Amino acid sequence: MAFKSPEGFLLGLVLLGTGVALLWLSHRAGQRRLGRFLDPHLLPRTRPLPLPYLLGLLLLLLAAGRPEASLPWRENLTQVMLVVDTSHSMAADDEPPSRLERAKALAKAFLTGLDPSAKVGLVGFGPHGALLFPPSTDREGLLEVLEALRPQGNTALAQGLAVARRALRPEGPAGRDLPEARPPAALLVLSDGAANVGGDPVEEGRALARAGLPVFVRPLGDPRGTVSRIGEGLFFVPADPLGLLRLAQATGGGVLEEDFRPLYRVLKPHRAWRRQPRDLSQALVAAGFLLFAFGAYRSLAQEGRWP
Repeated sequence: MAFKSPEGFLLGLVLLGTGVALLWLSHRAGQRRLGRFLDPHLLPRTRPLPLPYLLGLLLLLLAAGRPEASLPWRENLTQVMLVVDTSHSMAADDEPPSRLERAKALAKAFLTGLDPSAKVGLVGFGPHGALLFPPSTDREGLLEVLEALRPQGNTALAQGLAVARRALRPEGPAGRDLPEARPPAALLVLSDGAANVGGDPVEEGRALARAGLPVFVRPLGDPRGTVSRIGEGLFFVPADPLGLLRLAQATGGGVLEEDFRPLYRVLKPHRAWRRQPRDLSQALVAAGFLLFAFGAYRSLAQEGRWP
């Protein structure tokens, strides 16, 4: 165990020592005053502080130093990457209020049914693919980033897939740290499928298949395309659900509608022991006050008084 704030521990030690010294001096002065009027055999005996209070003070003293210990815990290694299309075509309103807003709603619905211990990341792709949120169990942070997405630029689907692959299956030593080379992981692509820059998504899909990363797709938009107002003008906005189907087939994934159970089955919990530094301050403070409460209850029950 190590202290992140040794100065806090030392300050607590000084304050505790000072308090004990003042209490002892006060008690001695009181005993001397009583000794002037009472026989020494009639003086009240000095009662030591009950053990629960002493232990509680010790725990609070340790908590002041913000102790940290490396504790074993079971981590779920399962990961999933949300790959969300943020190109201009996602502003089309054939899925009210827009394709992108529909994608956000679907992503939230997916997260609702997912194991909270599974790590989820977010990749956005418009003119370029970018890792917007690395895989994590922080759902609130993920939803904040998701809500901030806005449609812009072309559709670089293949780049978005490549970014997701590198995040889930890092190359080099980082990818070999895991107890098993390939814990459960998958991609959920929310897109209209109309890729127009950045390479061939199906070719990138083959690389994903070699990495053991199935791609599940949820096509958005009218398969025939639609005319939609984007900005100041009317534009024909295409969709390519067949391209998304070929991508899913190339990786061993599938096409989803509103039911995410096929993807949930792939993302089964895969737990492994990990050691990670943990801050013990809150636990020590809680334990200290519980000991104080127990000491007070014990004194009241046995003697009908506080110590």
